[in-house]
Amino acid sequence: MQRRQALKNIGLSIGGITMSSTIVGLIQSCGSKTTTWTPLFFSEDEAELVAKTLEVILPPTPDVPGANDLNLTQFLDGYIDKISTKIEKEDIKEGVGVYLSSTLDLLQKSNVGNLTSEDIDGRLAFYLIAASTRQREWEKEKRASATDKNSTPSQDAICFSFLKLLRDKGIFAFKISEHIGKNVLAYKAIPGEQKGCVNLEETTQGKAWSM
Repeated sequence: MQRRQALKNIGLSIGGITMSSTIVGLIQSCGSKTTTWTPLFFSEDEAELVAKTLEVILPPTPDVPGANDLNLTQFLDGYIDKISTKIEKEDIKEGVGVYLSSTLDLLQKSNVGNLTSEDIDGRLAFYLIAASTRQREWEKEKRASATDKNSTPSQDAICFSFLKLLRDKGIFAFKISEHIGKNVLAYKAIPGEQKGCVNLEETTQGKAWSM
């Protein structure tokens, strides 16, 4: 998958956010790599799988660091633990659990450490590049289960919902990291005047503005 191009086309168009003190603290805490980090929300296996998945979605290139270089899993773990609602947490926990167990079962791997980037890429492709009709069916199943306790979504519907959420939150975390904001996106420490309807290629060489 051409992930960098996908980020340019859809990911970097995600709207702005309000930077609360909690989010700022999480960003600062993930500014440097640590060897003693313990997940707050995810289990150790879940965190490892999330890290491997994000690294496939946001791989490093010669000019841009990848998800693991930016500690995105650490940021998202803290973000979900401190900011997500109880319902959101329950949904994410179910999603990552099903994604973990189904991936190991399908690929016949004994543990997350044995999963390769090719394994993860195949799982992502199955869900995120699926036909739109299939994706709509999965979304319909998830919506139905949210309003009807007797409605149970399929394993595929749960995995699709989780991976879509993880991709979106991963791009969100990518955009607000200090390195990306200052060195990859268009950045001004002190913004100047507001100009509307300008050519983005001329003003920022096609880069989205840093938040």
